[in-house]
Amino acid sequence: MIPAALLVLSGCATTAPSDSAPGQQSESAPADESLTPGENEVITLGLKFMPETITVPVGTTVTWRNGETIGHTITSGAWGDVNESTGLRGTQSADGLFDHALAPMGQEGDTFSFTFTEPGEYLYFCQPHLTMNARVIVEG
Repeated sequence: MIPAALLVLSGCATTAPSDSAPGQQSESAPADESLTPGENEVITLGLKFMPETITVPVGTTVTWRNGETIGHTITSGAWGDVNESTGLRGTQSADGLFDHALAPMGQEGDTFSFTFTEPGEYLYFCQPHLTMNARVIVEG
């Protein structure tokens, strides 16, 4: 029974950040093509944003798509104090730029789009899920 338990638990391990270019699929990404982010797209999957960092030029519209059967938020604002071993953030502070509730995958409202008109780094998070922290880098 121990080998089976180890096998089950191995699926819970986090993976190290990949060296993939922004917007590209990492080796640990899902095999299902519908869950692979397209250009200028972020997908919620496994209580993470994929990719966690996306870099786009000014004027780009980024679209978030829910790849899970639970709801999430796309909330702009600062987050911090992320625990290295658990991935949980300790702080969050919405800034009001955008705050959208994503419906579960396949339901109306399971996407959200926002156009970035100014260069900068835009942090965002999912309010109820403390492992979902990400950023959009907008280049001028």
